[in-house]
Amino acid sequence: MEYLDIYDERRVPTGRTAPRGTKLCEGEYYLVVHMFIFRKDGKFLIQRRVPEKHSWPDMWDISLGGMAQAGDSSASAAEREAFEELGLKIDLQNTSPVFSFRADNVFDDYWMVQLDTDDVQLTLQNEEVAETKWVDREEWEQLISERKVIPYTFMHQIFDLYHRNFPGTRLFPFGNPERIRGAVFDMDGLLLDTERVVNTAWDEAARITGFADVERAKIACLGCNEASTRAFFLRTYGENFDYQTFRDLTRKLAHEVLDVHVPVKDGAEMILRMLKERGIPLAVASSTRETTVRDQLDRAGLLRYFDAVITGDMVENGKPHPEIYSKACNAIGIAPEECLAFEDSKNGIRSAYRAGMYPVQIPDQVPAATETYALSWKVFPSLVEAAEFLEQTNLLSKCE
Repeated sequence: MEYLDIYDERRVPTGRTAPRGTKLCEGEYYLVVHMFIFRKDGKFLIQRRVPEKHSWPDMWDISLGGMAQAGDSSASAAEREAFEELGLKIDLQNTSPVFSFRADNVFDDYWMVQLDTDDVQLTLQNEEVAETKWVDREEWEQLISERKVIPYTFMHQIFDLYHRNFPGTRLFPFGNPERIRGAVFDMDGLLLDTERVVNTAWDEAARITGFADVERAKIACLGCNEASTRAFFLRTYGENFDYQTFRDLTRKLAHEVLDVHVPVKDGAEMILRMLKERGIPLAVASSTRETTVRDQLDRAGLLRYFDAVITGDMVENGKPHPEIYSKACNAIGIAPEECLAFEDSKNGIRSAYRAGMYPVQIPDQVPAATETYALSWKVFPSLVEAAEFLEQTNLLSKCE
């Protein structure tokens, strides 16, 4: 007997399971996974369901789909279905569904992958799959017009999703840039591993001053400049909060560490050197003060890579306002729609997105959330993977 996990309406596991086929009550949900599989030549894998299937018999379907079993995550369920139905071993680590929705007692996740080769060997699950074939857009549309395809509401958009997603593994609403001509980098938590030092300083300052809400404040102010941080404290904790004392103490504690050593994030110099060698103008857009930014980047050996430095004390509106990124693009003479923005924080991603750039998120202290995934062009675990991805694209042809 196959058992399925039951989720509540917030997609939180209830801890209960039910045999497959059990009708759920209102507010209870199963997890269903689907996958769009493409080859590198841009052809889409589709499957025809066996005539014995209870639903949609003998109809053409997308690459695969199935119920997540008890204990499955969305990724592990999709990986398992790929192997069971098609004999494909697919790794969905460090990626996410291209879209999801909730309806009819199920959460539906849709994954998209591009295989590394066009020479794909399939082993079909005969009780589920009658046949498969690789189709281009024209062939897919022809099957739709002949009413031979399960009528998904998005069936005409699948190839558009693919072309927006690859190279890469995620959907960004504005597709891919035709060419990358510039790049702007945040500093703290992105190039320099300073956020951990600063977080420790905030914790220690909170202990000394008796400030009990430090975790909330750290998250809310991550990526913000001095003015925005001050405004948050006074708005949230009242005009009588001694913000200046708290701020001075955190700064003192952090600098006691950073004045001795500035830790550099993995891949920071690697990606800066690679972009510079290709003639890409680079800028910094940091919420930190200019004197601190220049000092720390210089001591870290990274300042020499940058053509412009824009900092929190140079703008009236801090992140998430787009001003700092707009100024950075102007400083290097590159239009935002031809420029990448590398960020680790939610406020930074919001700022770059609103400036019209292509945000690349490298999560640091706070994992990527639903909003930042949606606003990001790409999300990578580190700058190393980001550099490797960019080297594999044709978006970085050397600028003249």
